[in-house]
Amino acid sequence: MRLSRGIRLSLLALPLAGLLACTNNDDVTGTGGALATLAVDVPDTVHSGVSFDISVSTTAIGVEGVHDGVVTATLPPPLQINNVTASPGTSATFSNGGGGSTVTWTLNTLDSNTNSHVTINAVGTLASAAPSQNLTAQASMVADGINNGELVALDNFVLAP
Repeated sequence: MRLSRGIRLSLLALPLAGLLACTNNDDVTGTGGALATLAVDVPDTVHSGVSFDISVSTTAIGVEGVHDGVVTATLPPPLQINNVTASPGTSATFSNGGGGSTVTWTLNTLDSNTNSHVTINAVGTLASAAPSQNLTAQASMVADGINNGELVALDNFVLAP
């Protein structure tokens, strides 16, 4: 059976379109009837000594909810977390350490077609006369049917003097 040239080109274009649809600051994964997205959004440039907000959000976009969801967000040094504010019905805690800062965000159940988010207020301080640093914020989610490493989102940004 011969495929027309148009059909062959369409079959090649579909995977490419899928790759282009995903950006570096979000990810999508599924579990059974549940399908979830995870995104991290940091301003492109933040300034040393000035507080800024990082948004981490997740959406259950499948026909079923996501159960027992926990998101872990990590910020590299020299960032320190000031506070976190989580969506109603969820809870978040944070810790600051020499190797970076971590937020643990407990979603519990994320119903189908719903979104939830946590706002992380942070600050980074560069040493005097230090150059800008390229940094990456990362978030990962585990839940029933979503294993560690399957749903990860990253966002790159610059910490400027």
